[in-house]
Amino acid sequence: MEKVSAEMTKEKLKALMRLKPTLEDTAAFFECTARTIERYIRKEFDLTFVDFREQNMVHTRLTLIRTAIGKAERGDNVMLIFCLKNLCGWKDKWDETQTIVASVSTEPMDEEKHKELVIKARGWK
Repeated sequence: MEKVSAEMTKEKLKALMRLKPTLEDTAAFFECTARTIERYIRKEFDLTFVDFREQNMVHTRLTLIRTAIGKAERGDNVMLIFCLKNLCGWKDKWDETQTIVASVSTEPMDEEKHKELVIKARGWK
């Protein structure tokens, strides 16, 4: 059985995972085999490599989100639009078929009634 590199610690492995490396890159970084990395993660954390990496990527994702929101708040209009679309679900243009009206029954609706509901939902009337 191959020994784990003396340089590998739980903390160093977690920090490396924040960069979303491949299994092969992780093994190369710690100068061991991919199988050694997998066994170490299974033994120490009871996770697969992919699950362990994703678990530790949360720090990277939140840092990026914080940075994006900060840029938007400081007046970067491109980042503001990006955040609104990707974090808040905003869209440039709503498709009429995406309009949801709670009071609509499951009965078929004629085209005129549909247009009327879309106009109301958009606040045009």
